[in-house]
Amino acid sequence: MNNFILSIFLIILAGFFQGTFGLGMKKFTPAWESYWLIFSIFGLTVIPFIWARILVPDVFGAISVLSAGTIFYSFLFGAMWGISAILFGLAINYVGVSLSFGICMSTGALVGSLLPLFQIEDFNNKPSFLYIILGLLIMTIGVIVITYAGNLRNKLQTSEDSVKSGIKKGIFFKLGILFSIAAGIGAALQNVSYTSAAPAINAAVLQGVKPQNASLVAWIVVLFGGFIPNFTYSVYLLTKNKSWNVLITKKPARIYILGIITAFCWFAALGVYGQSAAIMGEMGPVICWTMFFAISLIFSSFWGIRAGEWKGTKLAYKVLISGNIILIISWIILGYANTLM
Repeated sequence: MNNFILSIFLIILAGFFQGTFGLGMKKFTPAWESYWLIFSIFGLTVIPFIWARILVPDVFGAISVLSAGTIFYSFLFGAMWGISAILFGLAINYVGVSLSFGICMSTGALVGSLLPLFQIEDFNNKPSFLYIILGLLIMTIGVIVITYAGNLRNKLQTSEDSVKSGIKKGIFFKLGILFSIAAGIGAALQNVSYTSAAPAINAAVLQGVKPQNASLVAWIVVLFGGFIPNFTYSVYLLTKNKSWNVLITKKPARIYILGIITAFCWFAALGVYGQSAAIMGEMGPVICWTMFFAISLIFSSFWGIRAGEWKGTKLAYKVLISGNIILIISWIILGYANTLM
């Protein structure tokens, strides 16, 4: 399998995991904070470290090459992303999987791909530059269409259908939109943080690790920064709501299973994305990040439809499908840009 086909396969797989991990949030309603605590512990620390440790002989040795300033900024951006991740979890409960993913992914894809692009020397003379910009513009149009579909759904859906699908109305719907935008900006900072930790990846390669596997090292620093606010917020809510007992008495096995599965799918998305970006080389964090978000949007739309979020809104459903078709077109253009590398 050549590198182009492998990178495309990996980004599709990463998009599947990213578009799927949010399903666990909709299936868990009592004491949301207990679920989020399990997700934070496993998704942001345990699973990333175990995965990296299996593939990289000396994880901390690779991280140690980073300067104090680089570690600080990677940790800081990771913490800012961590705050936005909390907002994203709330957004899914307020506006549903499809719409929250649509807004979050659009903001994250644009900001998260353009910032690393501008950091590349002489980026505007790269053969793939115009195709990247074209792909981003078309993806933006697709996301606008999907967002419009979500707003149209909110107007057309009956109160009964809204309750069944878990979609909120009024002020909570507006908060869900704002939280989704903030989550997208945070996701972009996550990619910037990952890019800044690249020297640790190079250090892992010097240990004899394949570049796509060495990419896992960078996530250790980034995600630990995100772990702090997520863990703290969960503990605060558990204490405030006096819901610690949920972790012990109210079907704890279900909480742990859902939390760990969600954590695995979530980090698998990042881990596999990093592998694909490493294979693509210098422009990987730019092209892969956008493709990653586009394909995850398609999967999240599919799951949103299966969950009944678009029930009774035939017109909005058609607009959603149109938006996804536009995303596929942008994905094809970005895939072609990758062949020009």
